[in-house]
Amino acid sequence: MKNPLSAEDRTRCEVRLSELEQRDITNLTEFAERTLVSRGLNPSAGEDVTQLALMAILQGLESDRNGRVPRPVDLENKDTFVNYVRGAVSSIIEGMGRKQMFRAEHEPWEDDQASPEDRFTPTPAQTAEMTDLKDQLFLQLRQRAPRPLQRTIDAWESVFTQSDRIPAGGHRRNVGRVKNLAQTIISELGGIR
Repeated sequence: MKNPLSAEDRTRCEVRLSELEQRDITNLTEFAERTLVSRGLNPSAGEDVTQLALMAILQGLESDRNGRVPRPVDLENKDTFVNYVRGAVSSIIEGMGRKQMFRAEHEPWEDDQASPEDRFTPTPAQTAEMTDLKDQLFLQLRQRAPRPLQRTIDAWESVFTQSDRIPAGGHRRNVGRVKNLAQTIISELGGIR
C-alpha cells in the first residue's frame, strides 16, 4: 500500500496537473519518443506512454493502491512536476522494454509477423541528436561538477543511451546532485525537445 497524499498535497497535485499546457504535453511526448528510440522501441507509442503516465498520476490521486503518488518535493512548482512526469514516462518505457524482452522469447512466430531485424531503428538524424545532447551534457557536467561527482558522471555516461537511470559511481547521494545539475544544464541548452 502506498502512502496516500495529504489533502494539501492532493490539491497541489491537481493544480500542477491543471497547469500543464499543450506544449508541455508535446514536450513530454517528444521525450517519450526519444526514450523509446534510445531503447530500440517504436517511437509511435510516445503519445500513449505520456497519457499512461498522466493517467497513473490521476489514479494515484483517487486510490491508495493504484497509480503514482508524487512526493511533496515533486509538487513544489510546475518544473519539478513536469520532471516527475518525465520520470513516470521513463518508468513506463522501462517496463515496456522488459515486457518486450520476455515476450519476444515466448511468442510463436507467424509468417506475417515482423522479424527481429525489422524492429525500429533510429534514423541517422535521431542518432545524431542523441549523440549531440550526450556530448554537450557531459562536457558541461564535467566542467561544472565538483570533483566528488566525477565518478558518478563517468558511470552515467557509460550507460547514457542504454538506461534512464544514473548509476551510483561513488556515493548514492551523488546521483541526486548529478541529476539536479543535469536538469539545470538541459534547461540552459533549451530543454529536451
